[in-house]
Amino acid sequence: MTRRIGRLHVITDIQLQHRWSHAELARQAAAGGAEVIQLRDKHACTTAECIEEARAILAALPPGVRLIVNDRVDVAAEVDAHGVHLGRDDLSIETARRLLPRGLIGGTANDLAEARRNAARPLDYLGVGPVFETRSKANPAPTLGLDGLAAIVRSVACPVIAIGGITPEHVSAIVETGAYGIAVLSGVVCQNDPQAAARRYRDALDATGSAAPRATRSEP
Repeated sequence: MTRRIGRLHVITDIQLQHRWSHAELARQAAAGGAEVIQLRDKHACTTAECIEEARAILAALPPGVRLIVNDRVDVAAEVDAHGVHLGRDDLSIETARRLLPRGLIGGTANDLAEARRNAARPLDYLGVGPVFETRSKANPAPTLGLDGLAAIVRSVACPVIAIGGITPEHVSAIVETGAYGIAVLSGVVCQNDPQAAARRYRDALDATGSAAPRATRSEP
């Protein structure tokens, strides 16, 4: 049985906007159709504060919506989150797998070589980007474009979640590359109505039809 990856991931943020907490954003995004919420707080002062945020998100989410914690395997383990998403400077994917044997583990790839390396490791999906220009990171990697995304999708067996500057109008073309789903930050959390914004992405994904994830790990 393959893991449920989810096609719409929404990343919470309280630096680019100050109107809503992580938990409030998570609740609105889930109501709009997000299947996975990723807690990303690069400025959390303490581990205890990050744990508190994660627990608040879990309490706000309806059944069936997953919480992924960015970077922090310890926080994910402490709150029994559904998994983690790891970048190149985080704890290794292999160590995370040992600590979270049943957790959903995502890895990052900013180029083809990195995608091939990480796809060979014990992860469940690969977050690939930025596909388009993004303002949610201070120093983003070079954009891949649709051709770069498609090249990565063709080169790896695991499901690919595209990220970076994606609007609802991009969704059809993203899915046509073979990507399984999308991850969105500012397109949802920086909008006046995050729930309605998430619904626009959900509707765009649903309009492309169902997508079966490519080969991924089986449940242990």
